[in-house]
Amino acid sequence: MREKKDLIRYGALCVAALLLLYHYWDSAMSGVGALLGAAQPLLTGCAMAYIVNLIMVFYENTLLKRWRGKASGRRAASITLSLVTLFLILSLILNMILPELRSCMEVLLSSIPTAYGQVMDFLARYPELMELLPGGANSRIDIQQVLDQLFKLVGSGAGASLVNYISSLLTVVFDLIMALFFAVYLLAGKEWLARQTGRLLKTYVSPGITDRLYYVLRTLDSCFHRFIVGQCTEAVILGTLCALGMILFRFPYAVMIGVLVGATALIPIFGAYIGGAVGFIMIFTVSPVQALLFVAFIVVLQQLEGQLIYPRVVGSSIGLPGVFVFAAVLLGGSLFGVLGVLLGIPLTASAYQLLKDDLARRTPL
Repeated sequence: MREKKDLIRYGALCVAALLLLYHYWDSAMSGVGALLGAAQPLLTGCAMAYIVNLIMVFYENTLLKRWRGKASGRRAASITLSLVTLFLILSLILNMILPELRSCMEVLLSSIPTAYGQVMDFLARYPELMELLPGGANSRIDIQQVLDQLFKLVGSGAGASLVNYISSLLTVVFDLIMALFFAVYLLAGKEWLARQTGRLLKTYVSPGITDRLYYVLRTLDSCFHRFIVGQCTEAVILGTLCALGMILFRFPYAVMIGVLVGATALIPIFGAYIGGAVGFIMIFTVSPVQALLFVAFIVVLQQLEGQLIYPRVVGSSIGLPGVFVFAAVLLGGSLFGVLGVLLGIPLTASAYQLLKDDLARRTPL
Protein backbone atom coordinates (compact mmCIF):
# COMPACT_ATOMS: atom_id res chain seq x y z
CA MET A 1 0.00 0.00 0.00
CA ARG A 2 2.83 2.34 0.87
CA GLU A 3 4.61 1.57 -2.40
CA LYS A 4 1.41 2.43 -4.28
CA LYS A 5 1.18 5.80 -2.50
CA ASP A 6 4.83 6.52 -3.26
CA LEU A 7 4.24 5.67 -6.91
CA ILE A 8 1.24 8.01 -7.07
CA ARG A 9 3.22 10.80 -5.39
CA TYR A 10 6.16 10.41 -7.77
CA GLY A 11 3.80 10.32 -10.74
CA ALA A 12 2.10 13.52 -9.59
CA LEU A 13 5.47 15.23 -9.15
CA CYS A 14 6.52 14.20 -12.67
CA VAL A 15 3.27 15.51 -14.15
CA ALA A 16 3.63 18.78 -12.26
CA ALA A 17 7.23 19.14 -13.44
CA LEU A 18 6.21 18.51 -17.06
CA LEU A 19 3.39 21.08 -16.82
CA LEU A 20 5.74 23.68 -15.36
CA LEU A 21 8.32 22.92 -18.04
CA TYR A 22 5.70 23.27 -20.77
CA HIS A 23 4.36 26.53 -19.36
CA TYR A 24 7.76 28.14 -18.79
CA TRP A 25 9.58 26.52 -21.72
CA ASP A 26 10.55 29.76 -23.45
CA SER A 27 11.85 31.33 -20.25
CA ALA A 28 13.74 28.17 -19.33
CA MET A 29 15.36 27.95 -22.75
CA SER A 30 16.31 31.65 -22.61
CA GLY A 31 17.95 31.07 -19.23
CA VAL A 32 19.77 27.99 -20.47
CA GLY A 33 20.94 29.87 -23.58
CA ALA A 34 22.23 32.78 -21.49
CA LEU A 35 24.02 30.39 -19.14
CA LEU A 36 25.64 28.49 -22.02
CA GLY A 37 26.66 31.74 -23.68
CA ALA A 38 28.35 32.95 -20.50
CA ALA A 39 30.05 29.58 -19.99
CA GLN A 40 31.15 29.21 -23.63
CA PRO A 41 34.84 30.06 -22.97
CA LEU A 42 34.89 27.49 -20.16
CA LEU A 43 33.24 24.82 -22.30
CA THR A 44 35.62 25.60 -25.16
CA GLY A 45 38.53 25.36 -22.73
CA CYS A 46 37.33 21.93 -21.56
CA ALA A 47 37.15 20.71 -25.16
CA MET A 48 40.61 22.12 -25.90
CA ALA A 49 42.02 20.52 -22.75
CA TYR A 50 40.58 17.13 -23.69
CA ILE A 51 42.14 17.22 -27.18
CA VAL A 52 45.50 18.56 -25.98
CA ASN A 53 45.53 15.94 -23.22
CA LEU A 54 45.64 13.16 -25.84
CA ILE A 55 48.90 14.56 -27.22
CA MET A 56 50.20 15.44 -23.77
CA VAL A 57 49.78 11.88 -22.49
CA PHE A 58 51.65 10.61 -25.56
CA TYR A 59 54.61 12.92 -24.85
CA GLU A 60 54.65 12.03 -21.16
CA ASN A 61 54.66 8.31 -21.90
CA THR A 62 57.32 8.47 -24.63
CA LEU A 63 59.58 11.48 -25.03
CA LEU A 64 59.37 12.65 -21.38
CA LYS A 65 59.05 9.23 -19.79
CA ARG A 66 62.51 9.43 -18.20
CA TRP A 67 62.20 13.00 -16.97
CA ARG A 68 64.35 13.37 -13.84
CA GLY A 69 63.27 16.84 -12.79
CA LYS A 70 60.21 17.99 -10.87
CA ALA A 71 56.80 16.69 -11.87
CA SER A 72 55.59 20.26 -12.45
CA GLY A 73 58.42 20.84 -14.95
CA ARG A 74 57.55 17.64 -16.78
CA ARG A 75 53.92 18.69 -17.01
CA ALA A 76 54.83 22.18 -18.23
CA ALA A 77 57.12 20.71 -20.89
CA SER A 78 54.46 18.27 -22.09
CA ILE A 79 51.79 20.99 -22.29
CA THR A 80 54.15 23.26 -24.23
CA LEU A 81 55.10 20.50 -26.66
CA SER A 82 51.44 19.59 -27.20
CA LEU A 83 50.37 23.16 -27.94
CA VAL A 84 53.34 23.70 -30.26
CA THR A 85 52.47 20.47 -32.11
CA LEU A 86 48.88 21.58 -32.69
CA PHE A 87 50.00 25.05 -33.76
CA LEU A 88 52.51 23.64 -36.26
CA ILE A 89 49.93 21.27 -37.77
CA LEU A 90 47.34 24.04 -38.21
CA SER A 91 49.94 26.47 -39.58
CA LEU A 92 51.17 23.90 -42.09
CA ILE A 93 47.67 23.21 -43.37
CA LEU A 94 46.71 26.88 -43.62
CA ASN A 95 49.98 27.93 -45.27
CA MET A 96 49.59 25.21 -47.89
CA ILE A 97 45.98 26.05 -48.72
CA LEU A 98 45.12 29.72 -48.18
CA PRO A 99 47.69 31.44 -50.47
CA GLU A 100 46.89 29.24 -53.47
CA LEU A 101 43.17 29.45 -52.79
CA ARG A 102 43.35 33.25 -52.81
CA SER A 103 45.27 33.31 -56.09
CA CYS A 104 42.80 30.86 -57.63
CA MET A 105 39.85 33.04 -56.60
CA GLU A 106 41.53 36.07 -58.16
CA VAL A 107 42.08 34.17 -61.40
CA LEU A 108 38.50 32.89 -61.33
CA LEU A 109 36.99 36.34 -60.81
CA SER A 110 39.16 37.87 -63.50
CA SER A 111 38.13 35.15 -65.96
CA ILE A 112 34.37 35.48 -65.38
CA PRO A 113 33.84 38.26 -67.98
CA THR A 114 35.75 36.33 -70.67
CA ALA A 115 33.92 33.11 -69.90
CA TYR A 116 30.56 34.91 -69.95
CA GLY A 117 31.37 36.44 -73.34
CA GLN A 118 32.33 33.05 -74.76
CA VAL A 119 29.09 31.48 -73.52
CA MET A 120 26.98 34.29 -74.98
CA ASP A 121 28.83 34.11 -78.33
CA PHE A 122 28.13 30.39 -78.43
CA LEU A 123 24.43 30.91 -77.68
CA ALA A 124 24.22 33.63 -80.32
CA ARG A 125 24.78 30.97 -82.97
CA TYR A 126 21.48 29.37 -81.95
CA PRO A 127 18.65 31.97 -81.87
CA GLU A 128 16.19 29.44 -80.41
CA LEU A 129 18.41 29.12 -77.33
CA MET A 130 18.72 32.89 -76.98
CA GLU A 131 14.94 33.20 -76.95
CA LEU A 132 14.81 30.93 -73.88
CA LEU A 133 16.81 33.44 -71.84
CA PRO A 134 14.85 35.94 -69.66
CA GLY A 135 15.77 38.92 -71.85
CA GLY A 136 15.55 37.08 -75.12
CA ALA A 137 18.05 37.96 -77.83
CA ASN A 138 18.92 41.21 -76.02
CA SER A 139 19.84 39.55 -72.71
CA ARG A 140 23.57 40.27 -72.95
CA ILE A 141 24.78 42.31 -69.98
CA ASP A 142 28.09 43.88 -69.00
CA ILE A 143 29.31 41.29 -66.52
CA GLN A 144 32.37 43.37 -65.59
CA GLN A 145 30.10 46.23 -64.59
CA VAL A 146 28.01 43.86 -62.47
CA LEU A 147 31.14 42.60 -60.69
CA ASP A 148 32.34 46.15 -60.06
CA GLN A 149 28.98 47.13 -58.58
CA LEU A 150 28.98 43.99 -56.43
CA PHE A 151 32.44 44.78 -55.08
CA LYS A 152 31.37 48.37 -54.34
CA LEU A 153 28.26 47.11 -52.53
CA VAL A 154 30.28 44.65 -50.44
CA GLY A 155 32.89 47.29 -49.72
CA SER A 156 30.33 49.87 -48.62
CA GLY A 157 28.57 47.30 -46.43
CA ALA A 158 31.85 46.27 -44.88
CA GLY A 159 32.77 49.89 -44.22
CA ALA A 160 29.39 50.64 -42.63
CA SER A 161 29.65 47.70 -40.25
CA LEU A 162 33.42 47.72 -39.76
CA VAL A 163 33.04 48.53 -36.07
CA ASN A 164 30.73 45.54 -35.56
CA TYR A 165 33.13 43.24 -37.38
CA ILE A 166 36.10 44.40 -35.30
CA SER A 167 34.07 44.10 -32.08
CA SER A 168 32.96 40.56 -32.95
CA LEU A 169 36.49 39.56 -33.91
CA LEU A 170 37.93 40.93 -30.66
CA THR A 171 35.26 39.08 -28.68
CA VAL A 172 36.08 35.80 -30.40
CA VAL A 173 39.82 36.31 -29.89
CA PHE A 174 39.33 37.18 -26.22
CA ASP A 175 37.11 34.11 -25.66
CA LEU A 176 39.69 31.88 -27.34
CA ILE A 177 42.51 33.29 -25.21
CA MET A 178 40.48 32.77 -22.04
CA ALA A 179 39.59 29.24 -23.15
CA LEU A 180 43.26 28.49 -23.80
CA PHE A 181 44.30 29.72 -20.34
CA PHE A 182 41.49 27.69 -18.75
CA ALA A 183 42.58 24.60 -20.70
CA VAL A 184 46.16 25.04 -19.51
CA TYR A 185 44.98 25.30 -15.90
CA LEU A 186 42.91 22.14 -16.30
CA LEU A 187 45.82 20.22 -17.79
CA ALA A 188 48.29 21.44 -15.19
CA GLY A 189 46.11 20.36 -12.27
CA LYS A 190 44.08 17.49 -13.68
CA GLU A 191 45.20 15.03 -10.97
CA TRP A 192 44.27 17.50 -8.21
CA LEU A 193 40.88 18.11 -9.82
CA ALA A 194 40.29 14.35 -10.07
CA ARG A 195 41.13 13.86 -6.37
CA GLN A 196 38.87 16.71 -5.25
CA THR A 197 36.00 15.51 -7.43
CA GLY A 198 36.39 11.99 -6.04
CA ARG A 199 36.38 13.39 -2.50
CA LEU A 200 33.17 15.32 -3.12
CA LEU A 201 31.44 12.31 -4.63
CA LYS A 202 32.59 10.07 -1.79
CA THR A 203 31.24 12.55 0.77
CA TYR A 204 27.89 13.50 -0.73
CA VAL A 205 26.93 10.65 -3.11
CA SER A 206 26.23 7.02 -2.32
CA PRO A 207 28.86 4.46 -3.41
CA GLY A 208 26.49 2.76 -5.86
CA ILE A 209 25.71 5.96 -7.74
CA THR A 210 29.38 6.96 -7.68
CA ASP A 211 30.43 3.67 -9.24
CA ARG A 212 27.81 4.02 -11.98
CA LEU A 213 28.88 7.61 -12.66
CA TYR A 214 32.53 6.60 -12.95
CA TYR A 215 31.57 3.78 -15.29
CA VAL A 216 29.59 6.14 -17.56
CA LEU A 217 32.44 8.68 -17.58
CA ARG A 218 35.00 5.97 -18.42
CA THR A 219 32.80 4.80 -21.29
CA LEU A 220 32.41 8.36 -22.62
CA ASP A 221 36.15 8.98 -22.37
CA SER A 222 36.97 5.72 -24.16
CA CYS A 223 34.51 6.38 -26.99
CA PHE A 224 35.60 10.00 -27.50
CA HIS A 225 39.28 9.02 -27.38
CA ARG A 226 38.86 6.25 -29.96
CA PHE A 227 36.65 8.48 -32.12
CA ILE A 228 39.22 11.29 -32.27
CA VAL A 229 42.06 8.86 -33.05
CA GLY A 230 39.94 7.03 -35.66
CA GLN A 231 38.74 10.27 -37.25
CA CYS A 232 42.29 11.56 -37.61
CA THR A 233 43.42 8.21 -39.05
CA GLU A 234 40.55 8.24 -41.55
CA ALA A 235 41.35 11.83 -42.55
CA VAL A 236 44.97 10.90 -43.25
CA ILE A 237 43.87 7.87 -45.32
CA LEU A 238 41.35 9.88 -47.34
CA GLY A 239 43.75 12.78 -47.95
CA THR A 240 46.47 10.38 -49.08
CA LEU A 241 44.12 8.53 -51.44
CA CYS A 242 42.88 11.84 -52.86
CA ALA A 243 46.41 13.13 -53.50
CA LEU A 244 47.57 9.84 -55.06
CA GLY A 245 44.48 9.63 -57.26
CA MET A 246 44.90 13.21 -58.45
CA ILE A 247 48.56 12.58 -59.25
CA LEU A 248 47.56 9.44 -61.17
CA PHE A 249 44.95 11.32 -63.23
CA ARG A 250 47.24 14.36 -63.64
CA PHE A 251 44.98 16.88 -61.89
CA PRO A 252 46.59 20.18 -60.85
CA TYR A 253 47.16 21.08 -57.19
CA ALA A 254 47.18 17.38 -56.27
CA VAL A 255 49.05 17.53 -52.96
CA MET A 256 47.39 20.77 -51.86
CA ILE A 257 43.85 19.56 -52.52
CA GLY A 258 44.70 16.22 -50.92
CA VAL A 259 45.71 18.07 -47.74
CA LEU A 260 42.54 20.17 -47.92
CA VAL A 261 40.29 17.13 -48.38
CA GLY A 262 42.05 15.36 -45.52
CA ALA A 263 41.64 18.38 -43.23
CA THR A 264 37.94 18.84 -44.00
CA ALA A 265 37.42 15.08 -43.63
CA LEU A 266 37.66 15.63 -39.88
CA ILE A 267 33.97 16.51 -40.28
CA PRO A 268 32.38 13.04 -40.45
CA ILE A 269 30.91 11.65 -43.72
CA PHE A 270 30.30 14.98 -45.52
CA GLY A 271 33.54 16.86 -44.81
CA ALA A 272 35.30 15.64 -47.95
CA TYR A 273 32.60 17.27 -50.11
CA ILE A 274 33.54 20.65 -48.62
CA GLY A 275 37.18 20.12 -49.60
CA GLY A 276 36.04 18.83 -52.98
CA ALA A 277 34.03 22.02 -53.64
CA VAL A 278 37.06 24.20 -52.92
CA GLY A 279 39.23 21.89 -55.03
CA PHE A 280 36.77 22.24 -57.92
CA ILE A 281 37.12 26.04 -57.80
CA MET A 282 40.90 25.79 -57.79
CA ILE A 283 41.06 23.35 -60.72
CA PHE A 284 38.41 25.30 -62.65
CA THR A 285 40.83 28.25 -62.91
CA VAL A 286 43.21 25.93 -64.80
CA SER A 287 40.84 23.74 -66.82
CA PRO A 288 37.02 23.58 -66.61
CA VAL A 289 37.07 20.09 -68.16
CA GLN A 290 39.48 18.79 -65.55
CA ALA A 291 37.35 20.43 -62.86
CA LEU A 292 34.32 18.40 -64.00
CA LEU A 293 36.41 15.23 -64.08
CA PHE A 294 37.63 16.04 -60.56
CA VAL A 295 34.02 16.24 -59.39
CA ALA A 296 33.40 12.73 -60.70
CA PHE A 297 36.62 11.55 -59.03
CA ILE A 298 35.78 13.07 -55.63
CA VAL A 299 32.22 11.65 -55.72
CA VAL A 300 33.57 8.14 -56.36
CA LEU A 301 36.22 8.57 -53.68
CA GLN A 302 33.66 9.87 -51.19
CA GLN A 303 31.36 6.93 -51.87
CA LEU A 304 34.28 4.57 -51.34
CA GLU A 305 35.17 6.38 -48.12
CA GLY A 306 31.59 6.55 -46.84
CA GLN A 307 30.72 2.93 -47.58
CA LEU A 308 33.99 1.12 -46.90
CA ILE A 309 36.71 3.15 -45.19
CA TYR A 310 34.79 5.27 -42.67
CA PRO A 311 32.53 2.60 -41.14
CA ARG A 312 35.49 0.24 -40.77
CA VAL A 313 38.13 2.69 -39.54
CA VAL A 314 35.98 4.90 -37.30
CA GLY A 315 33.07 2.54 -36.72
CA SER A 316 35.26 -0.37 -35.72
CA SER A 317 37.52 1.81 -33.56
CA ILE A 318 34.56 2.90 -31.42
CA GLY A 319 32.68 -0.40 -31.66
CA LEU A 320 29.68 1.09 -33.46
CA PRO A 321 28.05 -0.60 -36.49
CA GLY A 322 28.25 1.33 -39.75
CA VAL A 323 24.49 1.93 -39.98
CA PHE A 324 24.52 3.62 -36.55
CA VAL A 325 27.50 5.77 -37.60
CA PHE A 326 25.57 7.07 -40.60
CA ALA A 327 22.37 7.57 -38.56
CA ALA A 328 24.27 9.44 -35.82
CA VAL A 329 25.78 11.84 -38.37
CA LEU A 330 22.44 12.55 -40.05
CA LEU A 331 20.46 13.05 -36.83
CA GLY A 332 23.19 15.02 -35.10
CA GLY A 333 23.63 17.32 -38.09
CA SER A 334 19.86 17.85 -38.43
CA LEU A 335 19.42 18.72 -34.75
CA PHE A 336 22.59 20.64 -33.85
CA GLY A 337 24.45 21.40 -37.09
CA VAL A 338 28.21 20.91 -37.32
CA LEU A 339 28.53 20.41 -33.55
CA GLY A 340 25.94 17.64 -33.72
CA VAL A 341 27.84 15.98 -36.56
CA LEU A 342 31.07 16.01 -34.53
CA LEU A 343 29.53 14.84 -31.25
CA GLY A 344 26.81 12.55 -32.60
CA ILE A 345 29.05 9.54 -33.27
CA PRO A 346 30.92 9.33 -29.93
CA LEU A 347 27.74 10.02 -27.95
CA THR A 348 25.86 7.33 -29.89
CA ALA A 349 28.79 4.95 -29.42
CA SER A 350 28.74 5.61 -25.68
CA ALA A 351 24.98 4.97 -25.44
CA TYR A 352 25.40 1.83 -27.58
CA GLN A 353 28.17 0.49 -25.32
CA LEU A 354 26.24 1.25 -22.11
CA LEU A 355 23.11 -0.43 -23.47
CA LYS A 356 25.12 -3.41 -24.72
CA ASP A 357 26.77 -3.92 -21.31
CA ASP A 358 23.44 -3.56 -19.49
CA LEU A 359 21.79 -6.13 -21.75
CA ALA A 360 24.70 -8.52 -21.25
CA ARG A 361 24.32 -8.12 -17.48
CA ARG A 362 20.55 -8.59 -17.46
CA THR A 363 20.30 -11.35 -20.09
CA PRO A 364 23.63 -13.20 -20.22
CA LEU A 365 24.10 -15.58 -23.13
